[in-house]
Amino acid sequence: MQKHVNVALVLLAGSGLAWGAESRVTGQLQVQGAYLEPALDGEGRWYLQAPNSWLGLEVLESVTGSQYRAVLEADLNPLSLDEPVSSRQVFIEWLQPLYSIRGGQLRSLEQRLLADPIDQMHGFDGAQPTSADRFTDALAIDTYSARTGLGLEQPSLEFTASNGELMYISGQWTFEDETASSTLQQWAVAAGLDTPEGSVALTYRRNDAFDAGLFGSSILWESDGLQLGGSALYREEVVAWDLVGAYRAGTVVSKVSYGRDNLQDALDEASYWAFGIDQVFSGAILNYSEIRWQPEPEQWRWMTGFKMTF
Repeated sequence: MQKHVNVALVLLAGSGLAWGAESRVTGQLQVQGAYLEPALDGEGRWYLQAPNSWLGLEVLESVTGSQYRAVLEADLNPLSLDEPVSSRQVFIEWLQPLYSIRGGQLRSLEQRLLADPIDQMHGFDGAQPTSADRFTDALAIDTYSARTGLGLEQPSLEFTASNGELMYISGQWTFEDETASSTLQQWAVAAGLDTPEGSVALTYRRNDAFDAGLFGSSILWESDGLQLGGSALYREEVVAWDLVGAYRAGTVVSKVSYGRDNLQDALDEASYWAFGIDQVFSGAILNYSEIRWQPEPEQWRWMTGFKMTF
């Protein structure tokens, strides 16, 4: 309950800030029907879910050649009675032509630079990852990141420098907030290119909980409706990777992906296949239908629903 109250207060504070600055409401609403075979009890089961839904407020203010941006976002699950609202991302950013500094509750560099560019699957079952139900996210690198923890709920500071067009470098520092004297928990750096034909990114993260650093890479290529890409995480060995492909013909998008998550607490690798078709009604609304299959343990799920972004 306290978390729900805190999120509500943050959103109200953002609304007050927006009174004297340029602001806009952002968000995503998604509703899907899903069938899981077999479920954890060994029987097939139907679900009605509202995954990947969130609501946010973005505030922009320009002062003497600089621009300030405040972002407040909350995850929504209107079908859940236990935790219908939780904090997603809250930060303030100072923007300059060639660099920016942001601080607050931030998504990790791996999420933004490795997962987001190739994340073409919309379906999500919303369950907590367990040994019997490994792939709850659309990508293996997302699942691995959720299991190992990248400090997403801890306060972070991020610096990004770019040439104003294609190239950029970023650094992110995550701090402990359990005591009054905050200490550095982990840090990450990244470099990449963003072009009309695609993107390339490299990341490195150092976490005190692990002896070795975590390397990451991502590449995406787009041309005439065809999209090919892949991302990987490496810590002494390849721990998770994904390959994706998609083709758009008019308003119909056909897509396929394959990946592996080499779990540290398991002796074998867990792989998955995903297939899907999107019907794009507009830039904000689409209908999707997807099938995800895990060979070991043998499990498959079918998901179909609608997604609206704004």
